[in-house]
Amino acid sequence: MDEMELRDTAKGIAIRAGILGVSGLVVGAWVFGLAAKTATAIVKVTVGLLLLAIGGGLATYEVKKVQRRFREDRAF
Repeated sequence: MDEMELRDTAKGIAIRAGILGVSGLVVGAWVFGLAAKTATAIVKVTVGLLLLAIGGGLATYEVKKVQRRFREDRAF
């Protein structure tokens, strides 16, 4: 059995490091893509809830305003 030389060992390490580096980039890009999609969804939901709250508040304000006018008109 031949003993491994230092060159063979270094070559094996370099190949494994390259494979791990490339696969790390691929997995990292995939995770980043998922995170970006999730963040986009969270932002959309947050904006939607904010607009819903603003719309609900505005509707409540308008209803209260009409109720006040109605009470004032009935008072006379």
